[in-house]
Amino acid sequence: MSMNVSPAPSSAVLSRKVGVSPLGWWRRVSKLGTAGLAPEDERKTRLLNQCAIVAALTCLGFTAGYWTDPRTFWFGLVVNLGTACAHLGVPLLVARGQRLAGVGLFLFLCNAQLAAVAYYLGPHVGYHYYFFAFAAVVFMVTPKQYWFYYPFCAVSVAGYLYFKFVMLQVDAPMQIDPYYGTLSTLVTVTTTFGTLVLIAYLCDVDTRHAEANFANEHDRSERLLLNILPRTISDRLKDGQQSIADGFAEVSVLFADIVGFTELSARMPPDDLVRVLNDVFSRFDDLADKFGLEKIKTIGDAYMVAAGLPEPMPDHASTMVEMAIGMHSALHRLNQTKGYGLALRIGIHSGPVVAGVIGKKKFIYDLWGDTVNTASRMESHGVKDTIHLSDTTAKLVEGRYELEARGAMKIKGKGEMVTYLVVGPRAAV
Repeated sequence: MSMNVSPAPSSAVLSRKVGVSPLGWWRRVSKLGTAGLAPEDERKTRLLNQCAIVAALTCLGFTAGYWTDPRTFWFGLVVNLGTACAHLGVPLLVARGQRLAGVGLFLFLCNAQLAAVAYYLGPHVGYHYYFFAFAAVVFMVTPKQYWFYYPFCAVSVAGYLYFKFVMLQVDAPMQIDPYYGTLSTLVTVTTTFGTLVLIAYLCDVDTRHAEANFANEHDRSERLLLNILPRTISDRLKDGQQSIADGFAEVSVLFADIVGFTELSARMPPDDLVRVLNDVFSRFDDLADKFGLEKIKTIGDAYMVAAGLPEPMPDHASTMVEMAIGMHSALHRLNQTKGYGLALRIGIHSGPVVAGVIGKKKFIYDLWGDTVNTASRMESHGVKDTIHLSDTTAKLVEGRYELEARGAMKIKGKGEMVTYLVVGPRAAV
């Protein structure tokens, strides 16, 4: 009696004709019914589909073996052929959203088919060794919410014990030649180990797939987090700090406002409005990265950036002026290429700030203190297409830039202040 699985060349020919690779077919069948599931359910459903296909192919292999003598082995042929067809129905049930029925059908078929054939041929054939594989498969394919299927593991163990220690060969309806019985036992033991190895391989492949997905999601989350928080602050939050507040003695803060944007927004469709803001602020973000500055936030059409935190920067004031000059140039280029017709009003002030992250939701790295308020006033009292500096910042950069004094002027909430406009880089002597 041959137990070899006959090859199916017609499948390979069909694959070549329609241009579908067996691996692609396997992946598509594996994913049936997995859309929208939680990661654990997706993994176990994918394994259920795979195991059902493997079980169907195994049954078809034994069917081919029984077909060598169908009159003698008609029972095994019918049972295996019918079970193979039923196993192929498991992925179809899953694809229709019937996962509960699919799991139950698969586990029932595994045990019922094996018990029927093992009883028909008797324990001498060794089919009951397959119960080892089925006991393990229960936990591979059963989601935790279907825990009531776990006892199928005990059914498999009981089946093995019955055929190993209770049933005698003489009790089997079909008596076969001892030579073929020994050969069948050898084939069964070999294929049982092969099945266990295949199960382990499928689990390993699925585990690596899940780990790769997890790593990709982790990297994506990390990139998103670093778009919101500085790396050092992100690391401290992940280490368990509930709130973060640091004092910085020497920082420069810049506020920029797009002049005329409110009027523009009144006559521009929302999609176009967001596209314009994205164009402008994306270029500002690139400049902040170039100069090693920390973008704090955008507020409507206003842009806020800081120099000298979370890592100290000795030349924070002059670097911030370079940033401001770059912002004007970037907006000018956008106006030329896209015809926006926008202008900037920029204000900068330097001094101490408190920086940190507070709250439980929608974290943002923010700044507090009089320096922030003064920088905002420099912007609101500034002049279109210029860079407006406080006296403190002007003293820090006067060696590198030509400045134009505006004299003493009344600043809301600050009283009289002497402020300056940046004319341009100071000529080298």
